[in-house]
Amino acid sequence: MEIVEKVHSIPAPAPVFMGLYAPNVFVALHREGVLIDAGNDDEGAVKARLEYIAGLAPLKVSHIIISHAHPDHLGGAVAIREATGARLLIHSLDAAEAERQSVTPDGLLGDGELVEVGGLALEVVHTPGHSPGHICLYLRERKIMFTADHVLGVGTTVIQPDGGGDMAQYMASLGKLLNYDIELICPGHGPPLKEPRRKVEELLEHRREREQQVLSCLKSGKQTTDEMVAEIYPELDPRLLDWAKAQMLAHLIKLEKEGRVSLVEEGKYGLR
Repeated sequence: MEIVEKVHSIPAPAPVFMGLYAPNVFVALHREGVLIDAGNDDEGAVKARLEYIAGLAPLKVSHIIISHAHPDHLGGAVAIREATGARLLIHSLDAAEAERQSVTPDGLLGDGELVEVGGLALEVVHTPGHSPGHICLYLRERKIMFTADHVLGVGTTVIQPDGGGDMAQYMASLGKLLNYDIELICPGHGPPLKEPRRKVEELLEHRREREQQVLSCLKSGKQTTDEMVAEIYPELDPRLLDWAKAQMLAHLIKLEKEGRVSLVEEGKYGLR
């Protein structure tokens, strides 16, 4: 599926529930190709992506850039690298997690670095929050930002503190995107976004509103993430329950670091 000139989306089904939309894998092309993320490691998804890449011949995919080391973005990397001979790149702060999943990168990336492939230049934009080494990729010549899980096509990003997530970093990273001239966001899940600035500002405002809801819960005597989730998400899909609890905890940790709340006892918070 060609989204815009030189940029294709390679669809494939998700084998397990990882949110309402399967992970997106993109390929940017100009004399050579660069794959942005690798999707899941299940046989069907990998096969679909390799067949799509084969159909791009004689163009060759020479690089695979992984946005972050979560299985739905990293899982297919080894099989696709073996089939294409592409170099596998990831941010240095997510490299250890990739290794833990038996994926050894060929190179490490840092903020502001340019990855040049076949005449295309992709700028690495370090956007920690969802994971320590999460990156977006900016295709300046087309004003396209590939945001992976930092900005989704539908819904909001889950920040899981026990998986390296950090709400303060996430909100700061959202603000960082406002410094870029973006006309199209290609997200890690869901459809492309044609009003990038509006979307980023909405996400920031949503997080600020959620923060106020957390403070209101504490003011009314609700001290645990379970109590807050029941109050804030009264009709939540049960499959999303653990993610919602993680989101509440991420906000609480941020507020605690800012000196606005305190841990009263294990699992219970209060206003300061």
